[in-house]
Amino acid sequence: MRSPTRWMIGVAGLGLLVASIAWLARPNRESRRIKEPMCGNTRCRHVHDEAGILPPADIPRFEDYMGQILRESDVDLRFVFVNGTSGKPIEELAAAKVQELNIGGRDREKRGTLLLYDVPSKRLRVEVGYGLEPYFPDAFVDYLIRDHVQMFFASGDLSLGLRLLLRMMQNRIREAVLGDDFDPRVIEAIRKGYLSGGAGTSAKISNDAASKSARGVIEESHGQFFGAQPTAEAAYQHYLMWLSERTFDPNVELFTPESRQYLSGLPVSRAYFDFILMGEYGRTYRAHEVGNLAVLYFTNTPLVAPYFFKHSASGWQVDIPAAVRNTVEYSGGRFTWGYRGDNDEYTKAFRSRLTNIGGIVRFKDGDNRTLRTAGSGRSAGR
Repeated sequence: MRSPTRWMIGVAGLGLLVASIAWLARPNRESRRIKEPMCGNTRCRHVHDEAGILPPADIPRFEDYMGQILRESDVDLRFVFVNGTSGKPIEELAAAKVQELNIGGRDREKRGTLLLYDVPSKRLRVEVGYGLEPYFPDAFVDYLIRDHVQMFFASGDLSLGLRLLLRMMQNRIREAVLGDDFDPRVIEAIRKGYLSGGAGTSAKISNDAASKSARGVIEESHGQFFGAQPTAEAAYQHYLMWLSERTFDPNVELFTPESRQYLSGLPVSRAYFDFILMGEYGRTYRAHEVGNLAVLYFTNTPLVAPYFFKHSASGWQVDIPAAVRNTVEYSGGRFTWGYRGDNDEYTKAFRSRLTNIGGIVRFKDGDNRTLRTAGSGRSAGR
């Protein structure tokens, strides 16, 4: 196992935001099981909570989730929580756990990753198997340690934070399977706390002067800046800037009234915003308006579900309940999301743009590349 990261002391779309709250995506009918690594005569556990910090009822759910990731991608993720290192350096303890728990298997290109957290010292160590170095580069793992972990351990809801962490890692695995390298600029953009977007691109780093100017406008008139917009694309761009604020104020006219009500009931944190921004940063898209409805879908990633918008007397607003109703997330098959609308207003307006690909409905001119999964006869990314 490689040890590319430092431990630290004191430790990403809308569809992803909604799905992250649920424990699991809907298994795709194409999903097949692979042989999971064995520890003695039993299947290896993915979660070893030696410190007793997780609710016991949540551990089986994590086991199911991490098993699903393994079956989809042939990537073996493990969590270990310890109540002290018995005087050993955390690096040494992590290396020993990799061998003890057979992480990545003995003959599977070390396709495993260990996240070991020492509760008393609040230190995290990440060990990445050499077969996964392209999946989890240093910049990505460094972000998990320095930024994301600190957020979810401080959130008060550890299980929710860990689910989000897994979603972030699963999404990165899927990007790697598609041949997409990790873009380290997204980390800089997230840390700067401001994203500005150009036509057809979800986010680009602005120059310092423009960033400070826009920040001043947002702070001075928050509600007005995040109001309804003249186009659906402008509404999406302002949504990204709303995410970069990380304050989670859903009571703005950028969202439909139903969306505001829906958002107010979500347990959202800063980590959620970073998660979405990381998945959508630098992505190109197409936006189409028909009457008082609009859709926006992506053209250089098949992983992010589309957005829906509605035009009111004030302008275009993000319609979150429409996204929940009209899309479904899958795991273990060729696609990670599908369109499931039937006779609703959006489906009627955009039916001509939809296509059925082997039983999964998608937008015909969006990015419809398929994932190679472990169950398809070839391990993902090989």
